[in-house]
Amino acid sequence: MRPWRLLIWLCWLGGLGLTQAAWADFSLPYGTQGNQLDVTVIGAEHPTQPLFLWLTNQYGKTEGERALAHALARRGATVWQVDLLDSLLLSRTNDSVRTLNGHAVAALIDAGVKTGRPVVLVGLDRMAVPILRGLHHWQRSVQNTRAVAGAILLFPNLYRGTPVAGVQPQFLGIVSATNMPVMILEPERGVNRNRLGQLLDQLQTAGSPAFAHIIPDVRDYFPLHLHEAQNDTLTHLPALMKPYEARAMQQLPAQLLRFTSLLAQAPHPTRVLPIDEALEKPLQQQFGLIAHEPPPPAHNFDLPDVEGNLVRLMAPGQPMAGVTLVNFWASWCPHCVEEIPSMKALAGHYAPSQLRVLSINFKESPQEVSTFIQPFGLNFPVLLDRDGSVAKQWGVFAFPSSFLVDAQGRVRYSVNASIDWDAPKVRALIDQLLAHSPMKPAPMTPAAVSSDASK
Repeated sequence: MRPWRLLIWLCWLGGLGLTQAAWADFSLPYGTQGNQLDVTVIGAEHPTQPLFLWLTNQYGKTEGERALAHALARRGATVWQVDLLDSLLLSRTNDSVRTLNGHAVAALIDAGVKTGRPVVLVGLDRMAVPILRGLHHWQRSVQNTRAVAGAILLFPNLYRGTPVAGVQPQFLGIVSATNMPVMILEPERGVNRNRLGQLLDQLQTAGSPAFAHIIPDVRDYFPLHLHEAQNDTLTHLPALMKPYEARAMQQLPAQLLRFTSLLAQAPHPTRVLPIDEALEKPLQQQFGLIAHEPPPPAHNFDLPDVEGNLVRLMAPGQPMAGVTLVNFWASWCPHCVEEIPSMKALAGHYAPSQLRVLSINFKESPQEVSTFIQPFGLNFPVLLDRDGSVAKQWGVFAFPSSFLVDAQGRVRYSVNASIDWDAPKVRALIDQLLAHSPMKPAPMTPAAVSSDASK
C-alpha cells in the first residue's frame, strides 16, 4: 500500500477502533475473546463504488482470487480480503469451515457498512456457509438491510456433508433461513450444477430473491488453477490457463460488478427467519462399502463409450451379470485415478458373466477421456455422462462413487470414496452376492484362476 493511501486508511480505521497488523492492511477486533480478522485491502477508496468482502477459500490465498480482486480494483471497486481460517487459527479442513458460526463475518459486514459504500460478500465453495451465517447474524442486528447488497457465491457447497452414495444430500439449515439477495455462479461442468434448481428453490421459498448464472465450459475451482501472478487487466491469462478458464476469469470482474447492482436493486427482507439447528449439524461421512437395506432398484441408463458404442445397464431380454460394479469418476479427481488399477485387477478375477464393470466418466469429452485412460489398458468399458444426468439420477455427490448391483438390478452396496477393489474382503462380498444369484455363475477363465492363485 502506498504511504499516502496507508495514512488515509489508518486515519479512517482509527475512527472504527481498528489496528494495523504487520501481515495485513488492518486488523478488525471482534467479540470478547480477543479475536481479530486480518484484512488485506486491494483498491483505492471510492465513496460510491462497491466494497467487496472477499472470504479466501479454505485452501488459502491463491493467485486467482488475488488477480480477480485487483481486476475489480481497476474498475473502481475496493476488496477486503480475509482468510477466516488463518485469522482464527483454525485448521484448513471441511469441518472447520462448516462449523464457523458466522459471527466473524457479521463483524466484517458491520465494519464494511460503516464505510457508507455498497457492500457485497463473495466466496467460493464451502466459504458460502460462513457467508450466509454471517449475513443472517448481521441481519438480526439492523433495521436497514439494504446497507448490504447481498452475497455472490461461486459454486457454493451448502450441504451438511457427504451422504452415503445414492442417498440425496441435505442442505444445511442456514439455506432455508436465508432471505437476503443471493447470486449463485455455477460452472457448467461443476459437480453440483444439476442440483442448482434445488438450491434456488429452497432459497426462494425462504423469500430470498435468489439468482443464478451458469459459467460455460468450466468446472469447479477454475479460479484456483491460476498459479502465476497476473496484472490487473488479466490480459495474459490465455497463456497461463486453459482457454475456456481464461475466458471465464476475464469476464468475472465485470460480471461481479453487474451482479452487485442486480442484488442491490432486489427486495431486502427485514424479517429474520429461524434456523433449523438440527440441520446445522454436519453429517459424518461413512467409509467403505455400505449395505442398502432394503436394496433399491438401480436406475437404468444408456450411455456411449469412448468409441461411441451405446452400453446399457439392463437391456430388454438380456440377462445381467451376476454382479455389476457401476463406478462414477473424473480425471481431475486424484482418488478416482488411484483406484483404477485395483478395479482393473478385480475385473480380471471374474468371468464377464460373473462380474461386469461399468466405469462412467463425469462431464468430460470423449477426447479427454480416451487420452486419459489409454495408459491404463482397461479391461472394461468407460462410458460418458456428458451432462451429469445419470450421476444425478444415481445420487452421486462425491467422486469417486461406486455401486454394486445384483443380478435382479438392485443396488446392494455403495461407497463414496476410493477403495482397494482387489482386496480379499471386497472379493468375498462379491462372491457372496454371486452365491445368491438366481443365475448359475460361469466358471472362471484359466487366466482369472491363474491370477487369483497368485494372490
